[in-house]
Amino acid sequence: MRRITLILILTLTAVATPALAGTVAAQEANQTTTATPSSTPEVDRTIELSKTTSITNWRFENGTFYITFKSELPTRIAITDAGKLSRILSEGEGEAAGKARMRRLTLTPGTTTVKFNAEDFNGASAVTISSSNADGIVALRSDAVRAGNPPVKWGTANALVGGAAIVTAAGTFLYVKKKREDKEMTAERLL
Repeated sequence: MRRITLILILTLTAVATPALAGTVAAQEANQTTTATPSSTPEVDRTIELSKTTSITNWRFENGTFYITFKSELPTRIAITDAGKLSRILSEGEGEAAGKARMRRLTLTPGTTTVKFNAEDFNGASAVTISSSNADGIVALRSDAVRAGNPPVKWGTANALVGGAAIVTAAGTFLYVKKKREDKEMTAERLL
């Protein structure tokens, strides 16, 4: 009986140690800290919206995009809060509808700087820009959006499996022990 108990204790220890160590390692791996920049450095590259309209510079500071346009002709542009669109698309389940802020304005020939407040989504903000004579849209972002956590972390699943193995082994041991005690035979010596 002691031999079986010792084997079970060693088995439980062998099962539990990697499960619990995996949990700690997974928690340490998941606890990364990232600093969210409150502003992005100015970008000195030209982004062409159309043959006559371009973005010559942009920056992001404290939730606001500052976008400098250069236009040769009067051009109608639309700026949409892509952070709000991302929130609408990612939250909840099933069909949904939502409303994102959009600003339309007409650029006059020359240089124009536009200020647009954007909603934060998972540590980043973004806007999309289109113009009346463009063949596509431009997206500007402050930072990469942090992905959400998986539904169950690896360490949590590992701990649950290890815990279930320990409980199952302990339950089996107690059940077998009780059955053996109930069926313990007594013998009488007759002379």
